[in-house]
Amino acid sequence: MLESWSNVVFGMECLGCGTASETLDPWLCPACRNALVGLSKNACCPRSDVVCLFPMEPLTRRLIHLLKYRGMPGMATYLVKYSCVMTGGNEETFTEYARPLYFVPVPLHRARFRERGYNQAEKIALALASLTGGQVCRWLRRKTFKVSQTRLSREGREQNVSDAFRSNLPKNLPSKGTVIIVDDVYTTGATTGACIDAFGNDFPLDVKVCTLLYDKPFSATMDYVADRRAFYTY
Repeated sequence: MLESWSNVVFGMECLGCGTASETLDPWLCPACRNALVGLSKNACCPRSDVVCLFPMEPLTRRLIHLLKYRGMPGMATYLVKYSCVMTGGNEETFTEYARPLYFVPVPLHRARFRERGYNQAEKIALALASLTGGQVCRWLRRKTFKVSQTRLSREGREQNVSDAFRSNLPKNLPSKGTVIIVDDVYTTGATTGACIDAFGNDFPLDVKVCTLLYDKPFSATMDYVADRRAFYTY
């Protein structure tokens, strides 16, 4: 069903390289799929408590763009499926985390949710939970609507998300396990850091971060320009 729907909407062109192929899976040709698996071996850990499943490269940038802006929520599961979580690499890192795993997606403001129709971070969290035996917990809520982080400096990003989130913890908070904040892209850590801050200094569980992509701060602006160009020419 997924393959048939994809072929109707996008034709028989690979969403990675744009070439026609009759061996899509259903979105990438074998060459692009192999390239994606290869990129998963370069998973990044910009900090000891952060795991990013892929680096920001032209292929992964295009796929994350489809997830965020082209109405393809299924791309979250697709990317997680071919990430180091399933192919090796940082799978051991997840194994070392205290169980159960509680995947907490970075929430969207309701205005952005209405615009997009779904929260891409929640789709990623659902995929991670399904493949690792964890669970998705909506323990954060977004208090304010902020501008896009993409074009801001490190200081601007921190100011932009300062006090943007509030905790939405259950009355009976689990006493063991690991909380994993989930987002699509990690650049400076401002957004996920603000989420962690929302839990407070006395939060009893270990908190980690997992995102699909790692984008180096100095290249984030160029990536934004490339994304917008792709959006209008796709």
